[in-house]
Amino acid sequence: MDFAILGPVQVTDARRPVRLAAKARAVLGVFLLHPNTVLTRERLIASVWDDPPRSALPNLQTYLTALRRAAIEVETVPHGYRLCLGPDRLDALAFEEAVREARLEAARGEPAAANRLFARALSLWRGRPAEDVTLAATVQARIAELEERRESARLGWIDVRLRLGLYDELVSELTALVEAAPLNERLWHRLMLALHRAGRRAEALEAYRRARSVLVAELALEPGQELRELHAAVLDDGPVPAPELETVREPGWTGICLLPADIADLAGRERETRDLVTALGASEPASGLAADGASGAAAGGMSGGAAGAASGAAANAASGAAAGAARRAAGVAPVIVAVSGPPGVGKTTLAVHVAHLVRDRYPDGQLFVRLHGASATPRDPSDLLAELLRALGVDSAGVPASTEERAATYRAMIADRAVLVLLDDAAGAAQVQPLIPGTPRSAVLLTSRGPLPALPGAVTYALDVPTPAGARALLAGVAGADRVASDPEAAQAILDACGRLPLALRIAGARLATRPAWPLAELARRLADASALNELRAGHLDVRATFEASYATLSPPARHAFRLLGSVAADGVAAWTVAALAGASPYDVDGSLEELAVAGLITAGAADAAAQPRYRMHDLLRGFAGELFHAEESGEHRTAALRRVAAEARARAAGAASELPLAFAPPPLDLPERTPPCPEGGAWLAAERGVLVAVAEAAARAGLVREAAGLAYALAPFLVVRGFHDDVVRMVGTVAHAAATAGDTVTETRLRLVSADAEVDRRRAGTVADEFRHLLGRSSRAGDRHAAAYALLGVAATLEHDLGSALTAATLAAERFQELGDAHGLLSAWTEIAGIQFYLRRHDAVGATCRLALAHLDGHSSLHRARFLRALGIACYETGRVEEAIGHYRASLDLCRELRWETGERLSLHRLAQAEAALGRHDTAIGMLARCARMFVNAGDTRGQALISYTLGEISRWRGDERVALAHFTACLDRLDPLNEHLWSARTRDQIARSRAALR
Repeated sequence: MDFAILGPVQVTDARRPVRLAAKARAVLGVFLLHPNTVLTRERLIASVWDDPPRSALPNLQTYLTALRRAAIEVETVPHGYRLCLGPDRLDALAFEEAVREARLEAARGEPAAANRLFARALSLWRGRPAEDVTLAATVQARIAELEERRESARLGWIDVRLRLGLYDELVSELTALVEAAPLNERLWHRLMLALHRAGRRAEALEAYRRARSVLVAELALEPGQELRELHAAVLDDGPVPAPELETVREPGWTGICLLPADIADLAGRERETRDLVTALGASEPASGLAADGASGAAAGGMSGGAAGAASGAAANAASGAAAGAARRAAGVAPVIVAVSGPPGVGKTTLAVHVAHLVRDRYPDGQLFVRLHGASATPRDPSDLLAELLRALGVDSAGVPASTEERAATYRAMIADRAVLVLLDDAAGAAQVQPLIPGTPRSAVLLTSRGPLPALPGAVTYALDVPTPAGARALLAGVAGADRVASDPEAAQAILDACGRLPLALRIAGARLATRPAWPLAELARRLADASALNELRAGHLDVRATFEASYATLSPPARHAFRLLGSVAADGVAAWTVAALAGASPYDVDGSLEELAVAGLITAGAADAAAQPRYRMHDLLRGFAGELFHAEESGEHRTAALRRVAAEARARAAGAASELPLAFAPPPLDLPERTPPCPEGGAWLAAERGVLVAVAEAAARAGLVREAAGLAYALAPFLVVRGFHDDVVRMVGTVAHAAATAGDTVTETRLRLVSADAEVDRRRAGTVADEFRHLLGRSSRAGDRHAAAYALLGVAATLEHDLGSALTAATLAAERFQELGDAHGLLSAWTEIAGIQFYLRRHDAVGATCRLALAHLDGHSSLHRARFLRALGIACYETGRVEEAIGHYRASLDLCRELRWETGERLSLHRLAQAEAALGRHDTAIGMLARCARMFVNAGDTRGQALISYTLGEISRWRGDERVALAHFTACLDRLDPLNEHLWSARTRDQIARSRAALR
């Protein structure tokens, strides 16, 4: 039996018409307008009668009986009735299928095939849908929808024929169409285009005149941009491209939807939303998808110590989307997208949002189940399958008994359908596998706290916290944009305290929203003064409770490892750190780390610069782990763990830093033996810098002064050489304070020497002049001649206004280091002496000091060698031996690059450029100076930038351009700090005076 609704309602059986009474035909018309859809009695009555009579229900039953007597198979189903038909039996479905295939052929570049399919589709229309039966006004929207689809198909057919060059055929057809619908600008556009393509330019222009006339007369509107642009092209008699062919669209929504409600204020997740929409195979994001308001990256790592995987997540999603599209095109498997991340990062919220956006891509249904993977008792796959089968209409009595049979029934029910299955909070691949559809048109979007590597073919997406702009938008969306904007500093403090974790931000925003008069600064203060977790509770939302749920699922060893991670405030750790804390080997803790990663409590990121896998944890999670470390570990166990990790960190740091000088203080009595240089040492120290600083500070706060001081002494040289002066000052200050509290004045004094030297290295000698004098007096009174020698050398470094006294003090310090047998201290003293001699313009003495030092360097730091080679080069340059100076500069530069000592590299490169210029190789020198200037700018070194200007001034003078030289010297003086650079300032003023005199 065949049915037709695109015109008068028709029913044929073996090509013979089936006769029905008028009202029965009207009821059939409602079913044909909504094929394969469950229609309730109420909806059927409202569709047949505008004003239903009292007898509407029994009358409806009569009409349904009449349909069944005519062998029309109207099914009785729960909650209503349904007439199941396919494209081979109903013209409306055949029309939709033919249009879909036509657009697909057009997209494939087959316009001839598309032409035939469009012709077949539109030939099915015999008039207005259901035009011979009387239906209620509520049905008119559906009829209008079908007519709109016809017009859309007609336009697609026109565009295809334009591609085929059937212009004369189109002109006559379009002329009739515009007469029937004169306000349709798209039809006027196609008519003009067909006329123009047919060589009838004047008629095309006349068509535009008529179109404009009717639009202005009827609507008081000028033609739209598309029509105006075509008019301009016709006037120019230029080529006009055919309109873009409409892409294939899925039929309207007809399936079951079990998705939770979408969130109205989802902010800060624009990039992630686009990534997931793409990964699920949608051709383009839904129209409601906002533009990305923040730069990617994910995208960098997780800020505030959170898991840093977003930059890789976008790449994973992009490559995964391509793989998913390939699988879909090949028809081999459903796309599976797995979103993982720590608790509270917003996985479920994002997944539900994305699922709503791609509903049209999966019109046969969107299923949703919670797997409770983060609980102590994850749901059994058998129970989940039973829930899904009942949702799909299977009666409870019909649900098979075994898991295998349930999975088979589930796959059979959704086979060859386009269904999206959203699985929230998965425990593992074994729980998920039975829920995956078996055919490629469907897709799975799942969330889990940890990655699911055992799930074959899945696109993995590690969800990061939002970007700073995204996090601020999220907070503003809950608390109010004006309120957040009113106090940006307090808002930033709240964002920092929450670590940009979406759950924490929603709670913070909710607390502010319920207290309209509460200043943002009050919440920021509360979050800073106490544990942030105490303040991050609102109603049923509680960050600590969310963390506790995941912690409760862990095994005892994994819980212990998690607590240990809370002992050190580090952004990310390698396995050796956890092993040292636990008193075990890295192999022994590997299983616990993997369990923590699966639970989403840590994130296993990519290998660091030292090729070590790193494990990262969000700040709030680390705070929670710290609470547990103090609550569940005894004081004895806490101290032992920190002592072990501090000792291990010191041994590793000392070995890795063997290429560097020792710290600026008497070496500890238990200083580890200096080992041969380690080529990977610099990379390891760079990777572990944050951990080593955090371990030193944690050990100091725990009262382990000796262990913390030993680590600080070993680490400080690397931090100074790499320019991390703030780390040195903070770390050493923390340890020195602990030493003072413990009454250990010797250790305190020596640590303060290290801190003051860091300030000298970044050219803040004037700020620590009094500190060195105080430490000199303190160590002298205590009889600590060794510390006094370092303090005296520090005093010499601050006497820039009295170079004679500085040289005397440095020379005396060198004599004391020789007496004490401290070769490192002696080399530091010779470095200072050479610098002072340079400023005194005693260049021969500088050369002698450097050669003496270089002769004593065997077995000592290569950094010392780089310094003395550069200083020797300066001495040679200033005494006219420029070629010899270049050799020393190049040797120094090579050493600096090997050591990754950027400060030394910049200084040596600058001096090398100066020497090249002195030999007349000005272009070579200017190129070097340009590279050097970029390095100074990137380092924020204004003194270096000033010296670049000084050298450019010298080059300009050598080239005979005194006016340009004056400009460079003036720029140099403007950049110099007159308080800390009085010697270079004086030299530059002399050059300015010389230039001005030459220009008079």
